[in-house]
Amino acid sequence: MKRIPIITGVTATGKTAFVSKLGERIPVEVINADAFQVYKYMDIGTAKPAKKELSEVKHHLIDILYPDEHYSAGIFFQKAQQLIAEIINRGKIPVIIGGTGLYVETLINGIFNGPGKNTKLREDYQTEIKKSGISSLYKRLEMIDPDYAARISANDKNKIIRALEVYDLSGLNFTRSHELFHQPPKFEYDVLVFTTERSVLYERINNRVDKMFERGWVEEVQKLLDLGYSTDMQSFCAIGYRETVRYLDGEISFDELLKTIKKRTRNFAKRQLTWFRHMRDLKYIDVLDRLAMKELEDYIAENYQQF
Repeated sequence: MKRIPIITGVTATGKTAFVSKLGERIPVEVINADAFQVYKYMDIGTAKPAKKELSEVKHHLIDILYPDEHYSAGIFFQKAQQLIAEIINRGKIPVIIGGTGLYVETLINGIFNGPGKNTKLREDYQTEIKKSGISSLYKRLEMIDPDYAARISANDKNKIIRALEVYDLSGLNFTRSHELFHQPPKFEYDVLVFTTERSVLYERINNRVDKMFERGWVEEVQKLLDLGYSTDMQSFCAIGYRETVRYLDGEISFDELLKTIKKRTRNFAKRQLTWFRHMRDLKYIDVLDRLAMKELEDYIAENYQQF
């Protein structure tokens, strides 16, 4: 089975710049694994590759949706697998790049193709939570699927609701349904995680946020509002967009806006690292180690030409 390189890791570690440099040596095409760069009109705040970078190396799954459209790990999985096959057929080398840990893990492990969401059931669960608390639903989950209940937090509302929803729709508990409805990946992957020491990372994050506003992030958010998009949309979950709307509405000062976004981005970087720690068979690369970065570039250039 062909192995595909995935370049992931924490925000602001130069993943895009690395792939652009790699593209000077081998015929790569990039598949974006970021949850928000798929949206049109959201360029600055999602740190999309610059036009020059996009012109030098072909990128996929960028600017494919409008801000009011839905995107998910499942959609990414299906699209990415199809793109990988197409890129290989063209004689090029597919490289996955992006820091959304859920998308990376989904691509590696496959997806659950069981029952879809049911609005009525979810409303019923929310009513039960308001009435008796999340513990009531968790106790029910323990009865029907003790194995899965033991693996998750008793306060993880989303996972508890999803497990009960699958059971109520299919009659199968979550553990059994995953055995029956699991769609495995078609490819194998080498996962390369970019990181660096915390103080350097935080400085990079702070500087990047400053530059984003210098480039016109406030104006970008205003344009989204002028086009009729609103903060209740999934796309506005991207860090900084809802905060910038609060600034535009006069609820916070510009200094508060900067501090809030920098803090949220630093916290996001921590969560990214936490996510990757529970995954197996990863190779960590310190982006400040020039020798390691050069060796990685050489390794990819020399070992993925089989495509």
